[in-house]
Amino acid sequence: MARLGFNLMGVDELYGGRFAGILEAAALADRAGVDLLVLPDHVTLSEQAHRDRVTVGFPYPISTNWFEPLTALAAVATVTGRARLGTNVLVAPIRPAVLLAKQLATLDVICDGRLDVGLGAGWQVEEYRATERPFEGRFGYIEEQVAVCRALWAGGPAAHAGRRLDFTDLHSMPVPVQGADLRLSFGFNPTPRAVERIVRLGVGWWAAPMPIEAVRAAIAGIREECERAGRDPAAVTVTTATTLVEHGRSAEEAGAMPVVEEARALWDAGADCVIVHPLAFVRTPEELPGFLQPLLDARDDHHSSTTLS
Repeated sequence: MARLGFNLMGVDELYGGRFAGILEAAALADRAGVDLLVLPDHVTLSEQAHRDRVTVGFPYPISTNWFEPLTALAAVATVTGRARLGTNVLVAPIRPAVLLAKQLATLDVICDGRLDVGLGAGWQVEEYRATERPFEGRFGYIEEQVAVCRALWAGGPAAHAGRRLDFTDLHSMPVPVQGADLRLSFGFNPTPRAVERIVRLGVGWWAAPMPIEAVRAAIAGIREECERAGRDPAAVTVTTATTLVEHGRSAEEAGAMPVVEEARALWDAGADCVIVHPLAFVRTPEELPGFLQPLLDARDDHHSSTTLS
């Protein structure tokens, strides 16, 4: 079933920079029928890392507010009741594993089991240095974080013996509403090694914006890995996003595909959920309903057509 996600990053700019604007937009999207509300993550950006990223289409100026997503989504949970909430994606290894388990469990309780977690490894060496975490070995550490989270979420007493962490007889309450099966997906570039991790550890792949043919090829690779691993391919979902446009430019100025057309193409390519970002398409809060409705209609049309077929 096709699903529609809404990226809340930067939406406060439509409301004069007020965080309350993110809550207003989230509540509006929830009422309208959006399936997933997400926020991305960076604890810090260096000037050089930002300059390097802009050359490959990074859309946000360095002055953009990067609200800590787990904190911000806790607030979003209080003004929504139906849409799922997600991190797209959380730079997991800059957080200690036991603390991460506590934060995610708490957020899942606050939102009454609506949490979908996207985990990634990040790309900034400077961000790791600033948070006093090792950059090397970060993908392996994500695996250990997942094991720690699952152990603690099962209820105490929990034990774990890993490369970086070793404990016994630990209790960490609350446990998630979803229990130890809280949904974890991974925002890795779809290399063969990464796809193996996605299929083995999680329930989904959260892709960065990329050409539709690249999405199609990655989905084929995930399905092949599921078959090798003996997993039902339908159990590993794919969430992707429409093209991000440079801050301050309209989608038309940037030559981007019309967002409804791109969303349809991504669903047709096999994506289960398509996340859209409004800032290239709207300039005021009043324009948000008109931006969302055609996308919701396209989602429903896609679901109807696939059901009939």
